[in-house]
Amino acid sequence: MSIRLRLTLWYTCLLVLVLALFALLLYVVIGQQLASQLSYDIRLRALQASRTLRAVSTQYPYRSVAPLDLPNTLPTGDDSLYAQVVGPRGDVQTTSRNRDTPLPVPPATLAAVLDGREVYDTLTVGDERLEMYSAPLLLNGEAVGMLQVAAPREPLEAAQTRLRWVLGGVVVGTAALAAGLGWLLATLAMRPVDRMTRTAQAIGGSADLSRRLPEPPQHDELGRLARTFNEMLGQLDEAIATQRRFLADASHELRTPISAIRTNVQALLRGADADPAERGPALRSIARETDRMGRLLADLLALARADAGQPLARERLALDAILLDVYQQQRPLAGEVKLQIGELEQVEVRGDPDRLKQLALNLVDNAVRYTEPGGTVTLDVLRRGDEALFRVRDTGGGIAAEHLPRIFDRFYRVDRNRARDAGGTGLGLAIVRWIAEAHGGRIEVESEPGVGSTFGVILPIAGETSPAPKRLPDVDGASVAGREVGASGSAG
Repeated sequence: MSIRLRLTLWYTCLLVLVLALFALLLYVVIGQQLASQLSYDIRLRALQASRTLRAVSTQYPYRSVAPLDLPNTLPTGDDSLYAQVVGPRGDVQTTSRNRDTPLPVPPATLAAVLDGREVYDTLTVGDERLEMYSAPLLLNGEAVGMLQVAAPREPLEAAQTRLRWVLGGVVVGTAALAAGLGWLLATLAMRPVDRMTRTAQAIGGSADLSRRLPEPPQHDELGRLARTFNEMLGQLDEAIATQRRFLADASHELRTPISAIRTNVQALLRGADADPAERGPALRSIARETDRMGRLLADLLALARADAGQPLARERLALDAILLDVYQQQRPLAGEVKLQIGELEQVEVRGDPDRLKQLALNLVDNAVRYTEPGGTVTLDVLRRGDEALFRVRDTGGGIAAEHLPRIFDRFYRVDRNRARDAGGTGLGLAIVRWIAEAHGGRIEVESEPGVGSTFGVILPIAGETSPAPKRLPDVDGASVAGREVGASGSAG
């Protein structure tokens, strides 16, 4: 069942229910008013009839009402009301001239009237239903007879029947009209949804994510739905395009080391292994490309885990200790680049120690790779209020402003040839951004061509720490104190 039909049915059923309750209430009220009016007319005629009674005698042994002449008990021309006078023993003394047979005298009614009460009865006489009013005739305060006035109920019941038909017709007609209008309104309201559905089906069938849904001009729920869906399509289109670029770049990056390995293996198979001068470079090239491919696959695996939303370990750890560990690991590999420690404060964060170390290694490796020999790379750990800052500063060539927004994209390189020659995979900064955001932090970068770059990772601290001077562990047998440690010279 379509939404349009369901809306119409619900709207129509609700309206029918309200109208039916209103019609029932109206029928009951009008029916009671008609019945009250009939009772009032009967009682009024009874009062008029009682005023025409000329004499009441007490000469009879049972104190009955004397025979009376009632020629004018009813208004002229009103033949729908019947009247009669009944004695205390139930004998009918006289009747109105428009009634051939006396009205029934129920014993219970007679007893109640002689007791001084007024009684209303609904009787069936032959095929006729009557509404009868009975009142006592008093002599010196004592009931000596009974006056009865009756009227047929047929006009009242006919009016009630007409009222039922009218109210039923109004309910049915209004429900039919409401159903038609409801269907029309639902159709008009759902027309934008139909257009969006057809467009979405066309997008799904053609796999053309560049198309967008038509947005209604009104800023209502359907307009927000269309805009939200278009935003989702844009994000999906961008994600798929990024995924395609990622796969193309990954295949391209893997093709280069595989081609180099294949070339060297073929050379060895053709007999190059017999010549030590050719065998050594070929094997070293194979080892180098294998190592490069291993790093690339490790980075791809890390990003795949990030895309899958794999949770990270959370434990309290010292960020300055991670910096020292990375410093000791990277110092022998810095070559002619001077690796040093700048500002160092004790700050604790909550996170995954392996991932945070990977973040620091990637930043340091990136800085060393793009810093010319003789340049400097400085590592800092600072506290900024409730945040910890891990910072890597270099004196490399810097990054142009137009490249800064994209340097964290996967496989994006400012200088592709130089980065590939330096052994980079193009995924290091993308992994850095993922690790920072997974820890509730962010990464900032400042760079000026020809001056250098500064990468800063801001993380929430784990709790209060007490800053204290940090004594660095022994490096190459020398105890290093203070904030700056040089790492000049070649790595052997």
